[in-house]
Amino acid sequence: MEKFYKSKNFFLFPLFFFLFLDISFSKTENNNKNNLEIIQKEKKDELFSSFLIKNIFIMGGTKYNRDFISNLSHIYPGDEIFIPSKKIDQAIKKLWKSNLFGKISIYKKNSSSLNSNEIDLFFDLEDLREVDKINVKGTGIIKFFSIEKIKSGDKISENSIQIIKNDIKNYYIKKGYNEISIKSKWSIQNGKNILNIYVDKGKKIEIENILFDGNNYFSKEELLNFMVNIRKKFFVPMLGNSFYFSHENIKEDLKNILRKYQSMGFLDAQVFLDYIWKKNSGNYGIQIKIIEGNQYFLGDINFVGNTFIKTNLLRKIFSYKKGDIYNKIGIHNNIFNSEYESSILSKYLNIGHLFVKIVPIEKRIENNKIHLEIKIEENKPVYINKVNISGNTTTKDHVIRRELTTYPGDLFSPQKIKYSMLRLVDLNLFDNSKIHPLIHQNKENNTIDIEWRIIEKNSNQIKIYGGYGGDEFIGNFKLNFGNFSLSNFLKVKSWNPIPQGDGQKLFLFSKFSKDTKSYGFSFIEPWIEKTSPTSLSFHLNYSKKKIKKSENVFFLPRFFNSDTTVHEGFIDKIEMSLSLNKPLIILDPYSKIRLSMDYEALNYNTKLFSSHNRKLKYTNIKSLISLQRISNDPDFIFPFKGSELKLIGIFTPPYSILFRNTKKFKIYWMEFFKITINTFWYKKIIDNLVIKVGNEFGFLGRYDKTKILFPIQRFHMGGDKNSLSSKIENIDHIPLRGYSSPNRKNTENISTNNGGLIYNKSILEIRYLIKEFSNTSKFWSNIFIEGGNISDSYKKFNPLKMKKSFGIGFRIFLFPIGFFGIDICNPVDRKDFSIKSGWKTNFVIGKD
Repeated sequence: MEKFYKSKNFFLFPLFFFLFLDISFSKTENNNKNNLEIIQKEKKDELFSSFLIKNIFIMGGTKYNRDFISNLSHIYPGDEIFIPSKKIDQAIKKLWKSNLFGKISIYKKNSSSLNSNEIDLFFDLEDLREVDKINVKGTGIIKFFSIEKIKSGDKISENSIQIIKNDIKNYYIKKGYNEISIKSKWSIQNGKNILNIYVDKGKKIEIENILFDGNNYFSKEELLNFMVNIRKKFFVPMLGNSFYFSHENIKEDLKNILRKYQSMGFLDAQVFLDYIWKKNSGNYGIQIKIIEGNQYFLGDINFVGNTFIKTNLLRKIFSYKKGDIYNKIGIHNNIFNSEYESSILSKYLNIGHLFVKIVPIEKRIENNKIHLEIKIEENKPVYINKVNISGNTTTKDHVIRRELTTYPGDLFSPQKIKYSMLRLVDLNLFDNSKIHPLIHQNKENNTIDIEWRIIEKNSNQIKIYGGYGGDEFIGNFKLNFGNFSLSNFLKVKSWNPIPQGDGQKLFLFSKFSKDTKSYGFSFIEPWIEKTSPTSLSFHLNYSKKKIKKSENVFFLPRFFNSDTTVHEGFIDKIEMSLSLNKPLIILDPYSKIRLSMDYEALNYNTKLFSSHNRKLKYTNIKSLISLQRISNDPDFIFPFKGSELKLIGIFTPPYSILFRNTKKFKIYWMEFFKITINTFWYKKIIDNLVIKVGNEFGFLGRYDKTKILFPIQRFHMGGDKNSLSSKIENIDHIPLRGYSSPNRKNTENISTNNGGLIYNKSILEIRYLIKEFSNTSKFWSNIFIEGGNISDSYKKFNPLKMKKSFGIGFRIFLFPIGFFGIDICNPVDRKDFSIKSGWKTNFVIGKD
């Protein structure tokens, strides 16, 4: 009943006397209600009188008849009721819950002057309006849930309209629009009810002055830095104030300041908003009152009750020492925060003590020193009894179980559960937000059961896209099966709609245009070993491309021992690759080794003259050994810390030694070995600021000095990562921002067209994370200095004599598309200084 009184549109005054038995009142209504007597208590002996309902009448703006209202309220002519009684109360509740009415009133009138116990009931009802459309003006493209959930044809009350207004108002007040005005108006268009909501946001209120009173330990500048919630996300000096006014955000910032004081030992500190005043400009000024109190320090530290973990080890885990500032926040985290690997709780949990109890007790305070006793009730370690999986309808159990590091009989460990979750996420087969490990306790034997609940997602994709470039249309088709099952391929009845469930990956792809055709597929088996995630992959691709006279094809002039112009012809190319990827767990979780065998065959045919064909064929078989260690945290997109180390060796058989007398192997089979080393290091400086340092080195050699090293085998430096993306050859390209790509005829080329035999490169980059849209989408800027050197002579190569450049860039990573970015850079060692400005722009698409 209470909710009726709170709404100004519901008038239940005729029934008030039911609730207030000692108060007597009456009210006379105009407009045909002069003869209606509101239900009331006239005499104390009539409080629980019995009445017979003779007739029921329906009044007001409603389309519903008496029978409908009687069935809805369960009150019928002929019923006997007591006044007051719960039946009337329940009838009103039922009418209200029907969500059909905006106004409900019930009146009574004696139906006969002869029989005072016979009454007529009058239901005065106003129907709720149906809304066909809600128009909101003044909010742009912003959507609100309270509006989105209302569908066309729903009935809407004034209370619901007020909820919408409050929703909009609260949103904009948080943004600093404290003088927002919202009005609503009904209109009828083409017979439809339209609810129009007009939003006048007004001026965005800024804070012009922030004053602090009572602060001694922290300066005003330091306190302002703690106020991160009211600060503008993008602030440009000289273009306004840096703070927006928002009561809610101010409260959060006051909590931030209080936590900072508590972390510095001011346990009794108080921080509150003292007063607010409005400036002539319409903006606000605020004053924050701070009562610092005494600063406390840590006294004696004692551990009580520990047996599994010795006191000496606990003292090492507990990083605070006697005499340190009593950091209340830090001490709490050092003891209880299970997300911190260095906390006491984490240490106990990871050795199976799931039900450990830790109680820090501040024993006494003397001379501003707090003596701390940490009482520990370890309880018995908990073991895993069962590991169950639920929710998978397509993926087979063994695909999930092999990723888990939680096994029956093991000690419970949150660290292993977290690691298992990350591995399940990496499968890309499940909804990441709905992977839940549920813990069920077995009190009878002090064990737990872990139930992994998952929800699968569609891991199959069809991608069809195209573009126009080079006077031709280029189309791409990709078909990705992310949960393929080769073992079910012949079991047609199990297809759904294709063989699925073993976590294998199958990719079918095609590229086509007027002058290019390419077809291929890749297959990956992620686990060929039962106990280790060793993957085996096979790749096959066939391509055919028409070569135009204007194209710069790297290998042709050197193959024909000529620098003559390339003639029109066709290149047919077949590529096959078999590779093995294995984690080196014996070293650490971040190390991997990759072994691969690649086969490549290329045929080139061109008609130089009317009666003469010029043909070329080369074959390449090479082996690859790659060792890598990548430990980026929290992810590869924008690491705050970590490192990358890659050592790659590529080798072909020494045909010139094995087949000395065979001309075919000397001419048509490529022969070389190549070593590259890449290292990168990331370190967080402060907040979202990260430094990146990297070095690269590459070396190309041959077994026989008389053997020619072709341009497609060599290194090519300059430009960005997209410079050679359209080449049919697999060029080993090392980007260097500010300098021209090796396939462009330009005075700023670093590499010759033939490429280099040895190179090195260094980079120093300072990155700042501007915005994190989600765990998989980020936007950042960078300032960089980098340099590189490349040479076709080992003797003339000087690693310190680099071509240097510097500049600024921006990057955005959007999942699943990849990287997009732009760099504005200046080549310090450019050759042509006749141009006043050497600044160049590089674009990054797909890779960073």
